[in-house]
Amino acid sequence: MRAGSTLASVVVCGVFALACAPTPHTSSPAAIREVSPPPAPLTAAIAKAVHLGTAGVETEVFLTLGLKGRHPERLAALLADGQTVSPAIYAAEFGPDPALALSATASLVEASFRATWRPGSTLIAADGPAPVAAQLLGIDIENYRLADGTTFYASLDEPRIPPQLASIVNSVSGLDSYRQTRSFAVRPGGLTPTDILAFYNLKPLRDRGLDGTGQTIVLPEIDDLPNLNDLELFATKYGLPPFGPLLTVKRDSNWGTPMRPQGETVLDLEIIHEVAPNAKLVVYLSAADFAHGDRAFDQLVTDHLGSIISESLGACELEISGGRRAIRAAIEDRAVAQGMSHFVATGDSGAYTCGQDTDASGSFPSTLPSVTAVGGTSVFESVQGTYFKEAAWGAPIDETGTGGGPSHFYPLPDYQQAVAQAAGHGLRQVPDVSANGDPNTGFHIIFEGVAGQVGGTSASTPLWAATVALINQDMKKKGLREVGFANPAIYWMGQNTPKFPSPPFHDVTGGNNLLYDAGPGWDFATGWGSMDGAALDQAWILYIKGGGA
Repeated sequence: MRAGSTLASVVVCGVFALACAPTPHTSSPAAIREVSPPPAPLTAAIAKAVHLGTAGVETEVFLTLGLKGRHPERLAALLADGQTVSPAIYAAEFGPDPALALSATASLVEASFRATWRPGSTLIAADGPAPVAAQLLGIDIENYRLADGTTFYASLDEPRIPPQLASIVNSVSGLDSYRQTRSFAVRPGGLTPTDILAFYNLKPLRDRGLDGTGQTIVLPEIDDLPNLNDLELFATKYGLPPFGPLLTVKRDSNWGTPMRPQGETVLDLEIIHEVAPNAKLVVYLSAADFAHGDRAFDQLVTDHLGSIISESLGACELEISGGRRAIRAAIEDRAVAQGMSHFVATGDSGAYTCGQDTDASGSFPSTLPSVTAVGGTSVFESVQGTYFKEAAWGAPIDETGTGGGPSHFYPLPDYQQAVAQAAGHGLRQVPDVSANGDPNTGFHIIFEGVAGQVGGTSASTPLWAATVALINQDMKKKGLREVGFANPAIYWMGQNTPKFPSPPFHDVTGGNNLLYDAGPGWDFATGWGSMDGAALDQAWILYIKGGGA
């Protein structure tokens, strides 16, 4: 989830001083906030914490149980062929067996959990006392207190699925309340909407009447949006449509309580709105812990209110349990099968999402092969205010930069075989693409009534999501299918750039992300680079008209 939560081991891509830093927002628009360092891994946190003893009935545990789907071979074939189905067909053919899901839910309720399952969902939410959870899963759950007074529960044991659930449940997450998602963002000027449209050659699309009409972008978020004041100030300042008729905010007690406003949600919405001002926006607010976040994300995919997902949240991949990785991967497969495009920030700690004192590691879920991972660049405008060049964003002094590198868990997907790097060791490589992320060259936003400059992969990610909203709108006008899972097309374009009148990507060949250098073609620092909006639109049309090959 967002990289900015206080205990989050999740790193979000964004250098929005307002969004990612846990410190209070200052009133000065010139104030600069630093990106908070990644939190210590769970084992390190436990070693430094005061042990409060075994968790008793007063400690509530929030479990998320991943469910087995049906016909996995047929689903794999569908995904491999690039085919899509409706949410209803997915639930009927590939989703969990409803009878088994309801039976498992009833067993959990009988065991004193508040358990819920919703048709179409691939998980069961189960909240209950720590001793009940410990007995159910055969684990030990302990309470701890950090030096700053924060308390958390945790278990380092491997859970055992009990017989009464084994027919339908295949994974469990929520075994600690320490590891959370972070949002990614760093500092306060910035590029205005006019600058962005010119810099990334999006103005030709807008001049053709493409403004996001008919498109809906959905966003999982962990910091609250109590009112529309900042958003409407931004819209008024730049002559954009009001947010009110376009924005829907969803909450559910089953998703927990989001953090107080940090600026991340505002950042995401304002950047999307300046590029696709008539696109509808749906925000799903959850608590920053993994269990609640996965529940909200599961509902986001189940509802399928829009075909584009923009996510500026993440966490140290090495700290993600196998249970949570399985739960999230299943939801992502469902999103791909339903034709959704999912853009995920790669984080703001360079190649070291888990911290400089640990091995290089990426940010989950950006490392999943089923999402489009978005990195960050530093931008350089010409004196005319148009595109000059970009470099990979990396700031060794403050140890920030664009996330990028190989996954520790996921094999290299087919679409990346032609750009396999020796340093990748046969594993999934991120990012796929990039855009402006350096807070020193960031975006102009308004938060808490104050104008500021922000950056981070939390900024480049919604920019890509909004660009695809314009492309989807153009596709529909031409009677073509929408983008859907973007990576096969992106890699085809990158490998066939000479075929296009204009390159769809700005190839970024300078700079580094504190470990990996940018270079010609695909690289671990910037992927294929940033977008040339008009050229990207034309390339996508060629890709789809050519049958996706």
